[in-house]
Amino acid sequence: MDFELPQDFFLLLNKQKRYSSNGELNCLKHILGVRKAGFCGTLDPLAEGLLIIAVGRGATKLISLAANAEKSYSGELLLGFRSASFDCGTELVPSGEEFDFEALDCTEIEKKFTGTISQVPPVFSALKIDGVRAYRLARAGKMPEMKPRSVEIKSLKIQKITAGRLRFSVDCSKGTYIRSLVADIGDFLGCGATMTALRREKVGPFSVENSVSIPELREDPASIARAVVTVEEFASIWDSVK
Repeated sequence: MDFELPQDFFLLLNKQKRYSSNGELNCLKHILGVRKAGFCGTLDPLAEGLLIIAVGRGATKLISLAANAEKSYSGELLLGFRSASFDCGTELVPSGEEFDFEALDCTEIEKKFTGTISQVPPVFSALKIDGVRAYRLARAGKMPEMKPRSVEIKSLKIQKITAGRLRFSVDCSKGTYIRSLVADIGDFLGCGATMTALRREKVGPFSVENSVSIPELREDPASIARAVVTVEEFASIWDSVK
């Protein structure tokens, strides 16, 4: 590989669907031969898209700069079904509630859920309840009470795909659970909804278009060049977008 990696840097990683964020991080550390690396926010196993990875002590010290970043997602949802996890990670259960897909007004949904909204995080999430991850309690058959939180939906666009399926794109504040947004849309429509696909497109000014995946790195190590952000660039970019 002609490209020489700096000692400390950030990597824009395109996480693969059905792989955990931690699993992808461990693969990356093995490929690069590094010990110290961490996330600037994680993604659920069923989600794909942009993960910002801090590599080296100098980079991991700056992870907090991205903590409050706005994020952009695209995805799909299925109407008429509900699940405990609000996605396909648990059993999809037909709601049994009829809805008129042809009469569905996407603009009405967009208006309803744009701005500051209150949402309840999924029980199947990494949030800690009395020191224990909520998803661990849920998997053990205990359903902890999740407290509502305020988040901001900066922009929401929805379009029909096929009967019962919608495609969406959303720009939102930190702490927003897209699965909860999907479930709330289903409740608003009175028929239930489950998220079937999710891709993180952007974190602050960084885009998945400039990222690299684990398979790409294995096939062509030089592909890492397009996804590297130096510590100096990273600090300067966040300073400029404050």
